[in-house]
Parts: sequence; C-alpha cells; structure tokens
Amino acid sequence: MSRNIYQELWDLDIQPENNGCTVTARGPDGQWLNPNADIKLDEQNELSSSSADDAPNPLMAKFNADKLQGATYLSLKALMNNYVFNARQSEDHLGDNAVEDAEIETFLDEIQNTPVMRMAFDYINGDLGENIDTAEFRAVTKRLWFDVYTNHYNNNPVPFCSGFEHIVVGESKSNPNARGIGGYHSWTKYLFDQESGRVDFNGYNYDNKLNRLAPEGASVPHVATVSLTYTPLDMDGQPMGRKRKNLGGFFVGPSPEFQIAMPVVAYYESINDQFFVGSGNTSRERTEKEVEIHDVVYRLVLYMETRQDQTRGDRLRSFFPKFVRLKSGTRSELEQGSIQGSIAIVAMLANPTGPEEGNEWVEIENRSDEIINLDGFRLVDHKNRPEPLSMNIEPRQRLHITVSRSTPTSMQLTNS
Repeated sequence: MSRNIYQELWDLDIQPENNGCTVTARGPDGQWLNPNADIKLDEQNELSSSSADDAPNPLMAKFNADKLQGATYLSLKALMNNYVFNARQSEDHLGDNAVEDAEIETFLDEIQNTPVMRMAFDYINGDLGENIDTAEFRAVTKRLWFDVYTNHYNNNPVPFCSGFEHIVVGESKSNPNARGIGGYHSWTKYLFDQESGRVDFNGYNYDNKLNRLAPEGASVPHVATVSLTYTPLDMDGQPMGRKRKNLGGFFVGPSPEFQIAMPVVAYYESINDQFFVGSGNTSRERTEKEVEIHDVVYRLVLYMETRQDQTRGDRLRSFFPKFVRLKSGTRSELEQGSIQGSIAIVAMLANPTGPEEGNEWVEIENRSDEIINLDGFRLVDHKNRPEPLSMNIEPRQRLHITVSRSTPTSMQLTNS
C-alpha cells in the first residue's frame, strides 16, 4: 500500500512545535468537542437559497491569535495586497516591483525549511523517484504558485493568472458574463477577511443542493464547504462592492507551508501517474484523487494552466478539497460528541484475513493537548469482556492496540 502522504503531512503539521492548527466542531449539546482546539468552527446551518444568509454567526467562532503571529503566517499575510481582484486586470508585480518580489522571496524563505516542506521534498524524491535538489524544489514551488501566465482554457485567454492569486486570494470570475468569485480556497485568507469584516458566512453547502439537510460534511471540522459574501478591495484599499460565492471549499487548520505543499505534492504525483480517480483515462479523472484524512474521504482537485495549444501547463490554476463521505465504519465528530473526555475510538479491524487471534486491533486517539496515562482504562466488548490498558498516549496521537484474547474472558471482536 502506498503512503498516505497527505495524512502524514497533516499529522506532522499539527505537532505542538509546528504551525498547523487543531480544529473542533460543536457537539450535539452545542458545546465544543475539544475546548482546547486552536480553531472552533461553527458551520451552523445549511444554505437554503442562493440569496439567503442562514448563518448569523462567524464561521470561525474562536481562534488562537498567537498562532497567526508565526513567521509563515505573517509572511503569507504580507502577500495579500499584491493582487487585483479583477481577473483580467494586470497586477503590478510582474517582476519589476522590488517590494512585492521581495515579499514572495521572504515567504519562500520562511516555509522552505519547515518540517512539512522537508517531508514533502523527501517524499517527492524518495517515493516518487524524482531527483531534485532543494534549489530546484524551491524554484518549482515558486513557478507553480507565483508565475504569472495567460490561461487559455477552452480557447478563452485570461491574462495575469497565478496559482497564488486564484487559490489563496480569490479573484472575480474570468468569464465577463459570469459573476461572483473564483478560487478563494484558503482558510487563513478567510480568517484574515473575517477579522477585517470583509467576508460574511452564509451557511454550509456540501452538495450544491439547497436545504437538503445533509449535515454529514458539516460535522467534519477539518473542511468547510460554504457559501460566502465577500467585499473585495481595489489596489488603493477601497471597497469594490459585494460578491457572492455559493459553493467554495477549503481545508481548515493547515499551516501556510502545508497549504503550499499539498498541491506541490499533487503536481509531482500527477506527472508520475499517481494522481487520478477511476481508470484515469479521461481528462476529468486525471484532475482528482481520492485520499483519506482523519477518517474522511476527500477528492483533491488539481487544475493546471491550459496553454494556447490546449495542452496542460506547469503552473497551478486551482486546488481544493471536495468532501466525499466519512470513511466506512467511522462516525462523524458530531456523533462522537457523546464520548466522555478526550479519548476516542477512531478505527478497528474486527474481521482480519486469516487467524483472528493477534490480528484484531482497535485504534484510539488522544484529542487533547496533554499526555494521558491510561492506567485503569480498558476496552470492553458487547459482553463486557475487558482488554486492560496501561500506557501513556501522547497529545494528538493515536495508539494501535492489539486485541490479545489472552483468556476466554478477555475482550473479543465480533466479525460485524
């Protein structure tokens, strides 16, 4: 089985010494499932119509402001005013604006030696078989994200495009006959705009079918697929009216370096024939990949530039997640709200291939920010037969526990 690099990167990112943010949702009683999380995500209500505002409160109800003072967050924020919202209007950063060019270099300086970017680099060279040094890795990252190009999708030339502008900052729809917002797939940009009063959350919208009462995606705090109303600013910082985006999504919590690393990894997977769904025989199937992160199945969507001859280019056009479903056999975080304390059962193998003894297992997770000693804890089956526990579990970590069946009265898992 190939590595789940996206889960590995996320696990690394939220280690206390790194820059990722932990996230929680509300439980059935309205209380936060993890009161110590960095971000408290309040998805509230499903969008009921294309003009409604069904969410009276902010999407990010509370957040750890200290996290946003980290160097990678501050250097990311410095880039936000370098782009014009009008997709067909030239930016002034085409290589001749020394201040804005320096801001890009500073941001790359801050992220390039983070553990997340180093893991991405090692995966690209080791697992994908590339042979690039750190200088080339930085150059490719810069090209993918910050090169300015003309996109020719469906022979409709749109000048002044860049991956960073579309994915992180957001821009007006490039079709002159279309309204609304393109891109805007960064939770950090959303939070910056929420703090400045420029964005209004209208409600969640996971299936693009209004008021269908489908809250499963909304119970997952690591992703938000939402409707929003946004007030863009011109280059002089003046409001340009309000724009609506009824369906848009982003992961919640990844650090700036992880937001940059994900599509870089996806790009390298795509050129090594490891980024597709289904048979991979159609162009659409080669723009998506199913991955599991935190027991949730997503489709990562990767769009690259389209050149004038309609071939695929080597700069980013867009990247975002689509919630698909909860992993089979797992429960949503809302359903897990009945679990007391900070320990949760997150996975199990109840019917292994071959002998059951020694091959059944249960995985538990410490959802707190403290080490928990499990002396005196036990797992029990439906007949109340125990599997005693006696170990420590680190913050935000999982333990893989083999079901021992050490005596006839010990815990056993039924095949169902």
